[in-house]
Amino acid sequence: MKNKEERYYQQRLKKVQEEYAKAKSKVNRVSTYRLLAIIASAVIFYFLLKTTILFTAIAGVCILFGFYKLVKYHDKLSDDLELKTLLLKVIQNEIGVSDGKKSIYGNGAAFEDIKHPYTGDLDVFGEFSLFHKVNRAKTAGGLLALANSFLKNAGIEEVYQRQEAVKELEIKPEWRQNFQASLFSIENAGIEQLSALEKPPKLKFEGLIKAYFYIKWLVPFLIVAAFYFVGLTVGMSSIAFFLFLHYGISGANKELTAPYFSKIKGASRELDQYRLAVDLILDEKWSSSLLRNGKERIPETHSGQNPILSFKNIVKKIEMKDNQFAAFFLYLFSPFDLVQLVQLREWINKNPEFFEKILSSIARFELYGSLGTLAFNEKDWTYPVIEEDNRVNIKMVQAGHPLIAGAVCNDFDLGKTNQLSLITGSNMSGKSTFLRTTGCNILLAYLGAPVCAKEMIVSEGIQLYSYMRIKDSLQENASTFKAEIDKIRMLLTAMNSPKALVLVDEMLRGTNSEDKLKGSIAFLEEVIKKDAFAMVATHDLRTTEIAERYPEQVKNFYFEYDSKDGELTFDYLLKEGVCQSFNASELLRSVGLNV
Repeated sequence: MKNKEERYYQQRLKKVQEEYAKAKSKVNRVSTYRLLAIIASAVIFYFLLKTTILFTAIAGVCILFGFYKLVKYHDKLSDDLELKTLLLKVIQNEIGVSDGKKSIYGNGAAFEDIKHPYTGDLDVFGEFSLFHKVNRAKTAGGLLALANSFLKNAGIEEVYQRQEAVKELEIKPEWRQNFQASLFSIENAGIEQLSALEKPPKLKFEGLIKAYFYIKWLVPFLIVAAFYFVGLTVGMSSIAFFLFLHYGISGANKELTAPYFSKIKGASRELDQYRLAVDLILDEKWSSSLLRNGKERIPETHSGQNPILSFKNIVKKIEMKDNQFAAFFLYLFSPFDLVQLVQLREWINKNPEFFEKILSSIARFELYGSLGTLAFNEKDWTYPVIEEDNRVNIKMVQAGHPLIAGAVCNDFDLGKTNQLSLITGSNMSGKSTFLRTTGCNILLAYLGAPVCAKEMIVSEGIQLYSYMRIKDSLQENASTFKAEIDKIRMLLTAMNSPKALVLVDEMLRGTNSEDKLKGSIAFLEEVIKKDAFAMVATHDLRTTEIAERYPEQVKNFYFEYDSKDGELTFDYLLKEGVCQSFNASELLRSVGLNV
């Protein structure tokens, strides 16, 4: 992240801090007004009791209505204040990342798979990973969408559609921050939890309960008629009868409804977070096809309101059953919770796969919002050109490792004339980093993101396979050499594909030097035989002689170091040819070994 972007975030932080201070002051003022309103209402009500009952009742209703509106206004201000708090965290995270601190978003460690063809070697998931650098998603769907984008190649048309979406969100930093803030406090919420709300249970006496859609308006007239035409005793008896009947129907269904009500309890608060995210999506006009389609995927309601708000309104009514004061009046006229449950099911039947559609849309905007943030933060990076080609073809100009701040950049072409590129060099000179530079930028290119390079052209559909970090496994009773054999078997199979690119860093480390040399040369011969593409880093100069036998397919490259006054320095620049100087002896002498 460069100075211009850092200044933007600092200015943005200052502006939101000022908005937060104003919002907090407003909340405090309204809280004071609420307290004063309670005191004033009590005093006014005291004097109203000295007037007529009718006037007192009317005035009392007006006071309660006014206080209700004041409470709702206070809640709205409190929600706005909370959103400002989360927005500050979003912006502070970007400032922290620019200062070299870890992002507070997930690092994707849950997606790590040590047997995957490349994710472990290329630092795709986990600490200091591509996923961690890119990710600004919170929902389970958003995290999965980003992970899958690293794991599955996109076709050329889809890559360009992704680039279009990323570019559109790149220039909407405030929208992205508000969207990320709206979901910030969600902890890995997924379709499973919310989809459970889409399955209300079948009820006993459901026909009778549905009849209450209309009967509930008749009940108050019956009660009033009992008081008016018969008398107080019958009127009170009618109240007791209806309460007993409605609570009885509700109790008969308790075993069926209790698990569902347990899931729905407090759901309105969580739904509020999704509602705000959906509002932001619906209120914006989108030009890129992927974002337009994401918006269109959100279910429409006949009233035109946010679909989550429609769902939430029914859920909030169900939650009112837990208010003991309100419950008396609610159950007086109907088995309230069951009536609302049936209405909720009918609403869900009209809106099938409601949450799946909404969460998939949110996940899409989280994915491209994450990539848009990356593009905004890394203005020096560039969007790659993806070309149709039935073979592997890569051209990189001033490409660096995307996870290394201030990385040294190199030019590199990989094509038919160097489909086997051998890279030699001393320890710590940059061989492994360069292999990862190539692999990571290919992954970013297919994401639709900008790459860490001034220019990059890459053929579509390259299938990456790597052999870099080798670990033994006590659990699987596998030695280091056995793990290496398994890797080689995987690579030999992969090289049958014309689109495979193999990245190898010092193969066969778990055996003796003679077998290592024989095995390495045999592997390189296999690369040529299969007409495959590979980049191989090695310390063994004898393997580089294969370029003399296959000059039209093999090229040698190297990294070197310099030694001055016992200090080793590296320029990390890739050069054509074979390295002639190695530093292992000097490094060993530096720790006290006499070599």
